[in-house]
Amino acid sequence: MKDRTRIKTPIRTYSAPAVDRTLDIIEFMALHPRPYGATELSRCLNIPINSVFRILKRLTDREYTIQDPLSSGYQLSTKVFSLGMSLYTRFELRQRARPHIEWLSRETEETCQLQIPQGQMMLVLDTVSPEVSYYLRIVPGALVHYHPNAYGKAVLAFLPEDEVKKILQPRLLSLTPNTIVLRTELLKQLEEVREKGLGYDNEEYNEGIRCIGAPVFNVEGRVIAGLGVSGLVSTFRAGRQAVFEQLVLECAYRVSKDVGYSGDYFADKLSHPVLNQLRKAAI
Repeated sequence: MKDRTRIKTPIRTYSAPAVDRTLDIIEFMALHPRPYGATELSRCLNIPINSVFRILKRLTDREYTIQDPLSSGYQLSTKVFSLGMSLYTRFELRQRARPHIEWLSRETEETCQLQIPQGQMMLVLDTVSPEVSYYLRIVPGALVHYHPNAYGKAVLAFLPEDEVKKILQPRLLSLTPNTIVLRTELLKQLEEVREKGLGYDNEEYNEGIRCIGAPVFNVEGRVIAGLGVSGLVSTFRAGRQAVFEQLVLECAYRVSKDVGYSGDYFADKLSHPVLNQLRKAAI
């Protein structure tokens, strides 16, 4: 009789000794903030001195460490701090935006999103679903394209044109029959986004889905995110869409103000009578 006991296959782990040593050095230096020489780090971390020396030289070349002119020892630079702060800024933005996005979802009874630039894509940083029986579900953490995306357009419209051209290829991916596939055509649409403060996805990403997005600006007046409302085309009736547009602009204004923006970009765009009543219930 055959032995049918199953033999467990060992779990493979990828080995990258140079990466592990680099991270060991960075973590050690972060916990012990003073200059260290290569010999001292080698002894403390049990890493060959030649490896330590090469790693420190590369970290210094990439400006992650600096060499102290008095002791010749190495310590972490402000570039490491800047990296950490970039992550902190994301979490801070999400935390500050959350109550405003919740407000927008309550007022529209639709799914609302906050998206931020992530390289060549937009990252869905947060979503809020309405308390209704049927709604559009969007997963936070998803990476989505800029060009067929209302929130992506709201960001692109306020980036320098040379940066936009680095993000967008001359010919763009077609996702539905409504997707704009020529960069030149999209650039023209971005002029309208700048003027009105609103970007639209008119069934460009998914058929049957419409979105309205607006930009979020930081304390320096730079665009850092796009936010707004997403739902089925059938919910965006003419009268309702006009109200949605003003609610999205109001939400973008509130979030921008909450993260330090003091400019007047939104001043002449928030004019719908419904906002007078809504502002009384402002967060």
